[in-house]
Order: sequence, then structure tokens, then C-alpha cells
Amino acid sequence: MIDQKQLFQIQNILETLIEATDHFSNLIKNKELNQSIYIFTSIVEGSQAVTNILNSANKDYEKHTKKLEEFLVLIANELENGRFIKVSEIIQFSLRPLLVKLNKSFIEDHGDQKTKETISIGMFHSWRNPKDFLSEDRLQATLNEANNQNTELYFFTSKDIDFENEQISADTFQNNQWKRVTAPFPTVINNVGAGRRSRAERKLQRFIPFTGFHVGNKFTLPQRMLKHRKYAELLVPFTVCLNEDKVYHFMDKNNNVVFKALGSNRGENIYFVTKKGSRYIMLDQKKERILNEEEFKNFIKNTILSKKGSYIIQRYIHTRTKEDEPYHFRSHVQKDHNGKWQITHIYPRVGNKKSNLSNISTEGRVDDFPAFLRREFGNKQGSYYEQKILELSMEVTQHLDKLYGLALNELGLDFAIDDTGRIWMHEANNGPQTAYHEEKRAVNFIGYAKYIAENGVMHVGQANKTAIANGQFQARNTELPIAEDKDSTSIGMLIGQQNNDKVSIQLAHTAAERNLAFYSFTPKDIDYDLGLIRGLFYENDEWVQKVAEFPSVIIDRLKMRTSKEQIMIYEELEDIPFTNQWVADATSRSTIYELLQENDSISDIVAPYQSVKRPLHVFQFLEKYGQVQLKQEDMSYRNLTYTIRTNEANKYEVLNGKTITLYTENQLRNYINYLIEEKKYIVQQYLSNSDSISEIHCHLMKDGNDGWSVVSKHAELQDVELNGTVTYSRQSLSEFMEYHNDEKDIDDKINSLAISTALGLEHETSQKISELLLKFTIRDDNTLFLIETNPNGPYRIYDNKLYANAVLKYAEISANRG
Repeated sequence: MIDQKQLFQIQNILETLIEATDHFSNLIKNKELNQSIYIFTSIVEGSQAVTNILNSANKDYEKHTKKLEEFLVLIANELENGRFIKVSEIIQFSLRPLLVKLNKSFIEDHGDQKTKETISIGMFHSWRNPKDFLSEDRLQATLNEANNQNTELYFFTSKDIDFENEQISADTFQNNQWKRVTAPFPTVINNVGAGRRSRAERKLQRFIPFTGFHVGNKFTLPQRMLKHRKYAELLVPFTVCLNEDKVYHFMDKNNNVVFKALGSNRGENIYFVTKKGSRYIMLDQKKERILNEEEFKNFIKNTILSKKGSYIIQRYIHTRTKEDEPYHFRSHVQKDHNGKWQITHIYPRVGNKKSNLSNISTEGRVDDFPAFLRREFGNKQGSYYEQKILELSMEVTQHLDKLYGLALNELGLDFAIDDTGRIWMHEANNGPQTAYHEEKRAVNFIGYAKYIAENGVMHVGQANKTAIANGQFQARNTELPIAEDKDSTSIGMLIGQQNNDKVSIQLAHTAAERNLAFYSFTPKDIDYDLGLIRGLFYENDEWVQKVAEFPSVIIDRLKMRTSKEQIMIYEELEDIPFTNQWVADATSRSTIYELLQENDSISDIVAPYQSVKRPLHVFQFLEKYGQVQLKQEDMSYRNLTYTIRTNEANKYEVLNGKTITLYTENQLRNYINYLIEEKKYIVQQYLSNSDSISEIHCHLMKDGNDGWSVVSKHAELQDVELNGTVTYSRQSLSEFMEYHNDEKDIDDKINSLAISTALGLEHETSQKISELLLKFTIRDDNTLFLIETNPNGPYRIYDNKLYANAVLKYAEISANRG
């Protein structure tokens, strides 16, 4: 049975599909392939959503929905082959008439839903309640206009959502006072503000229309314009500050530049710099300073590059009034109650003549747009600029909206006219400040939210479109077989890319022996909307793709919890237990050592170490210990370790991977300086016996009793060839210790220390750990020292069977605990 809310959604979607099909038809006629694909993707998704509900409610709709599916497949095939005329024919004579007929039948069967629904607008932010951070003027204007247009506003955040009962706890303004209420999901949602989206927000977007999507910082939009070239000539040249070379290279071409922080507004964190010979004249707000080359270099390093990629450098365009005041034009555009773009307000922002900033928050003012132009440029030229900037405001806005699949709803564009009469665009952002016209903004804001709700427009954000374009699994479009439900624990292994490695095959064999369903998958194999995965199952000595439900437990071999590119995966799968939740590169080596030293049972075996702030720290350790290792604080696998020692010729040997390089003291000092400028390092005493450089590697894992077991141990030896390269060999521990009379005692001691280390680290940290790689060195007197503790486990597995048994046993108990 279809409930009232679903009836409303179905009619909205059907009417939106008709409108989208008309737009799609125009794009096809103009042969705009990229935008056609974006719109067609939205049509397919909308059709699938409405088809599923209609078919489950009434079998009579199946003849229509089956034809709809056939027409969409035909269009997809013709699009792929570039036959635009054929696509137009299918749209005109088949697809659109069918959608109109389907909508008409639905209204005849269920009535016109548009007359039955009171529209509620959710004011939402992933992490904070918008009521607490919106300006008083914007909040009041929005509340007043919502009342004028007979809509309800609910202010809430991620933690206020109850997905099971489809309701929210929210703040609403009723009878001149704020009330906390429980309400059904709103009809439409406005996601207030930018920033990282929560899992809850992504989940809401799957079945509630959003008014728009934020697309990054103020230079994300111009960068996209540059990529597509159209209107790129309007943009003031700029580049993102990633390193010193990039900054100085840009300044070689432009003597006058502006540094702007990407996350700033109201004129904050903006620096104007003019280079004159070896001096740099810098203006910050109204404060002018003259810097020499060393001072400017420190400014670049400590401010501009303190967080890589947080500033851009832009050519300074001289735009000042006859009174020598800086200015620019802000054009604020919005979609209105008909879903059409309108210029809400356009006005000059004029700054203080002692500053280069035309921002009104820095002692500036606003002026009348036509009057300002005629005063500065005369009637004829002023009239020309007025018309031109109005045209550009609409043209650039519509172009950007197409680039983002029509998912934008509001933009602020900044234009200016230089000394030569050329029009420039300084920036474009989709979260503009509107301090002086909040009432105007509110009219369009509420009107467009109602339009979205009434027409069921389900835009797809750029992140979703990019994922689909990059091959993200879409279960609705697959013909893969469904995996058999064995009614047993299912184990999914998350990996970076699918391959036929021996570890995966052994895991599959061992899982089959234990009657466990096992499959591997990559980040691109997840359909977040439907909760399905395109998994690889090992059957008859080959990997076979099948569609599976989310697993009972996950073995994480991707180990990228802190990666910006992969963080969404872990958020989406957070309800599923992972065997190992250690955040690979979020904890430093020195933090691990500090944790271990807090445990009395193992503190004595940790090799001495120190954070490296300058090369002197490394030389002090070398003088004290003779041989040291320089290690990155970051504990991910990709980072190298440098082993350093002095030789008989009083030079320094540095082992990096398989190569030994000789350095003088000064050369080594410069090299260490280079390393520590790029990354954080520690230096640690490196102990070995007199015969060779060797380490004992010990791999531990949690077992089926939730205790720690040693899975494997081996010795790793380093041998220096005549040509100066180093080879590595692996020996069993018994082979390595065969010359020691007390071999059994040492083996037992390693086991005991390894278990104590694992228990000690587990006790001192709150993170869930299921495996460890420990590295020991052994001196001639058989004293053991711990030189590495890595909760990521080893990069390479040597005993696949032992590993598979251990990890699957622990996966089972993790699944049972939930």
C-alpha cells in the first residue's frame, strides 16, 4: 500500500521527469553531450525510483514501466553511438508521451497530490544546528518569508534524525517563540553552509529533495570554468599555493599580486604584495609593511604555506574609482519560485581609499548600481557596462549551473572594470553574504524550496555524479547474478584493487572450510543507495562477480580511514564491525612509543628515540649510539626508513631501501634538513649484533578467543654487495639462532615480549587493534630491543594459511559481538 507521502513523491517525480525530458531534448538538439549525459542520468535515476514504487503497489502499471525501461535503454545505446537524431525521435514520439500518459493515469487513480500537502522546509547542517549560527538578519528574514508563503521551517542537524521512524527532532518558531518538536521528515531540505557532509546527510539526499549542493570554496567554480574554457577569459589569472616554487614562478610573471585564503570572507586573510627589486611591499587591510627577501620567504612559509593549498595567489587588477577607492560589483543570483534564475540584487561594493579591499566589512559602503556606473564612466559608457554586467551575470550563472547538472540554487559573482575598460570576474561562490538585502533573498529562497518540493526535483550533487562517471557500482543497472544467501556469517574484505593474490585465495579456501561466505570488494564496488556490493567470490579456481548484501563483518586491507578520498566509505559502513579499526596514519610513531613506555612491563625494551626538529638531534644520537634509524612519524607502509652510521673513513653511510649513499657531514646535514622540511621524523637507536645487520619480525593477531597469538616470526638479514647495493634475505628464526646455545630461551622470550607488547598497547589505547607487526634487534649478549610497533600489521604476509585461520576466527567473533 502506498502511503500519502509516497503518493506525493510519485507525482512530483513524474512531473519532474517530464520537465527534465524537455530539457534533455533541447540539449540533444544542440549536441551538448556532457550536459545531456548528466540530465539523462537524473532521468534514469528518477524513473527507477518511481518504477519500483508503482510496480510494488499496482501490477497495472507494469506495462507502462516496462516500456519506460525499454525506451531508456534504447536512448542509452543511441547516445553511446552518438546518434542524436535517433535519440530526439525516441524522446519526442516515445519517452515523453509515455511519461505524460503515466502521470495522467496516476492522477486519475489517486487524485492531484499537489492540493493536499503543506510544505515543510528543513534547515539542515551536518554538524551544527543552523539556528545557532545563521546571522540574526538572515534568520529573521527567512522566518518572516516562510510565514508569508505558508510554509513550515524546521532547524536540525545529523544527530536529530531518526531514520527508522522517518522523523526529526527540530527547532521551529511558532507563536513568536522557539519550540523543540518531533516532526515527520520535511518535504524539502536546504543544506545550510559548506563543509564535509555527514553520512546522515548523504542518506537523506537519497529520498528527500535538497534545494542545492555546495561545491567547495570560492575558487572551485572558477577552476571548473577554466577546465571547460567558456567565459574563462573573464577570470583574473590565479593559481593555488602548493609550494614556494609555484608562488615565485607566478610572481615572476606578475609583480602585483593578491594572496587570498580559500576559506575566508569579509576581506579577512587577504594580502596585497608588490615586488620592487629585492623588496616586497605588503598591504594587509590598511597596514603596509616592507619585507626583505628573507622576511618574505618566512611569510610564505609560515602563513601562505602553513597549510598547503589553503591560499591562492591572484594577479592584482587595478580597479578604483575617480576618488581612488577600490571597488567591485557583487551580483547575487538565485533560482526563484518557478525554478528560473533571477538577479536578486546587484550593487557596487566600495572600499576605503587607504586600502585595496572593496569589502563593506572593512569600512566600505554599498552604492546604487546604475548611478555608480554613470558617475564613473558617463551615461553612454555606464549604460553599456550596466547592460553587459547584467548579461554576464545571467550567462555565467546558467553556464555554471549546467556544469553542475542544474544542482546550483544561489551564486555570488564579483565583477570589476580595470583601467583599460576590460571586465573581469574576481570570484564566484555559492554561499554569498547578503547583509543588505536579506528580505529579497528570503523571497527567492523560500519560493525555490517550494518549487523543489512541489515538483519533486531530485538533483544529484557533483560528488555523486563524479562517482557514477568514475565507475561507481549502480546495482539497478547491473545484470550480475545475486549471491546465494547461506544464512551464515558473511565476511567482506575491503581492498584497494582486485587482484588474484595468494592471500585472498587462501582466505577464500579457509572461509569455505569454515562455512563462511567470503568475498572481496573495492571502494567502487559499493552501491550506497541500495546497500549492495559487487563482490568477488572465489569459485572453481576463479574469481566471479556477484551482487551481495553488506557483509556481517569487514576485514580492512585498504586501511585508509583518514584519506580524504576514502573517508566516506568508512562512514557509510560504520554500522558494520571491522576486524581492525586502527587509523593507519593518524597516530605517530612517537605516540606509539610513548604509550609503550607508560607500561612498566615493556618500557625497558623500547629502543631510545627522539623527535627530530633539526639535524643536530640526529648527529647527537649518532655520536651516542654509532648507528641510528631516521623514520617518518607517519606510519603508513609507503614511507621509507633511513639507516645511518659512520664508516672507517669518517663518512656517513645512509641506507635507503636497497642503496647505500656516502655523505660528508655537511652533505648529510643538508639532506636531513631537506627531509624534515617535508615531513616529521624521529631518530632512534639502531642495535644489531656484530656479525650483520638483522631484525626479527614478529606478526601477531587476535585469535578466536579474543586473545593474542604469534602468527609468524622470521629474521630479516641485510647483505651489502660489492657494488654497494643491499640485498635482503629472510630466514626462519631457528636458522638465524642456530649458533646460539639458548635458542629455545630466546624464542620463548620473543613470544613473551611480543604478547606483552600487544597487551600493553591494547591497554593504553582506545582504538580496536587486531594485528601487530613488531620488529626486534638482538645484540651479541642476546638482549632484545623493540624498534618498531605497527598496528597496521605487515605489508607482506608470509604464512597465508596461518594468517587466514587467525583473521577469519577473529572476524567470526567480531561479527557475533556486532
